[in-house]
Amino acid sequence: MSPDTQPPHRLAWRDAALAAVARPTWDINHVIAYGQSLALGWEGWPALSLTQPYDSLMLGGSVRPADVWGTAWRPVGGAELRPLVATVQHTETNALLTAAQVAALPKGHTALGETVLEAAVNRWRGGLLHAGVEPGSHRLLASAVGQGGRSIEALSRGAIPPLFDRFGACVGLARVTAAAADLSYGVTALLFLQGEHNAPAMGGCTSDGATYRAHLAKLHRDLLAEVAALTGQIVPPALFSYQTGGFFSNRTNSIAQAQFDFALATPGVFMVAPTYPVTAKLGHLDANGYRWLGAQFGKAMHRVLTLWQDFLPLHPLRATLAGRRLRVLFHVPVPPLRIGRPFADHSVVAPPDCGFAVQDESGKVPLLGVAQSSADSMVLTLARAPAGEVTLLYADKSVGGRGALHDSDAEVAADPYVYDPATGHYATANHPDLNGRPYPLHNWCVAFVIPVQVAATGAG
Repeated sequence: MSPDTQPPHRLAWRDAALAAVARPTWDINHVIAYGQSLALGWEGWPALSLTQPYDSLMLGGSVRPADVWGTAWRPVGGAELRPLVATVQHTETNALLTAAQVAALPKGHTALGETVLEAAVNRWRGGLLHAGVEPGSHRLLASAVGQGGRSIEALSRGAIPPLFDRFGACVGLARVTAAAADLSYGVTALLFLQGEHNAPAMGGCTSDGATYRAHLAKLHRDLLAEVAALTGQIVPPALFSYQTGGFFSNRTNSIAQAQFDFALATPGVFMVAPTYPVTAKLGHLDANGYRWLGAQFGKAMHRVLTLWQDFLPLHPLRATLAGRRLRVLFHVPVPPLRIGRPFADHSVVAPPDCGFAVQDESGKVPLLGVAQSSADSMVLTLARAPAGEVTLLYADKSVGGRGALHDSDAEVAADPYVYDPATGHYATANHPDLNGRPYPLHNWCVAFVIPVQVAATGAG
């Protein structure tokens, strides 16, 4: 059961924990994305964020290291602070590709491109400047570490090969580079993007939710310990996570629920969004998808690290059954609830039953209807009375790993959706209703699996 089914004082506890994360008080404030392929921008070509709108930085010629597959983290080119822009990098040669080379890439090529970092850092930087931070001071530095196609076990400290060492190498090099320029340095935020290997249990890794959550908790502790050891900073960076979904969902939502429960229960950890609503190329996101999700990361980072406000995604509080009527109450960041249509790759879809599924001891319970009953609740009408323990799932594999619920947040990204077939965009990415318009930043509901409470007679 999600910890948010506990009493209201739970949120007060989270508010108090906001004081225990680092703020952008150094000359150079490092934002590091760790994880597997979505942390590195696999298939995120063509790059979109080609100019730096503010004064944010990267270490070398890309946010990624020069060696895609190695255990060391060394910069592309020299270890110097350069303006943060997106690049495209070949996964076999490690070379940065020109615009002409990118435009000629065949469909399905795994070249690394746009990441979530560019939009995330740019959006947060814009918020900081608007809040009164002087241009040129307390600058943000973005780096991506980790490696594609890796489980949480493989990314943890002590695994062989030692991929975890890439994180420390990046921090150490950034600290030395800042010191050489007589600039103070600290790690202010971590972005964690992983789960696609574990949800379908590829390669024998765990797909058990409790086991995954234990691995995630240990990895989080080790990341913070590495930061403290290398920088000497006393206050740890916040960690901003996403939720695995869509193509990489599973039928039990075990990994997705574990990711959300960990974020909700852990001081200094904030879940930003699920991955399923944005545009993608099968399992990976596309360039617009990475930048769209990155803007959501930046929105959350600004809320937490600039405004000192908690950030919680749209998520269920409880599900109550009375007869064949099942009411689901939600935490809605900006009421009321809305029913929308997420993306499956480049196609807009309507998930069956808005993404809901009900199970009892006999199996799946068919639904006769799903309707909004208030600003923060939905009502499901079951085709039969369930027997035994009843479980409610949302955005699991049976509905494509997607759901239809989002809130009414009217905030939009600074960047627009881009479609330009001459630069390498797939023809399927053409959406006239989106082209040239800023990405909407609704808060979409996280995937979940929760027990259903049986209400007293007449309740619901």
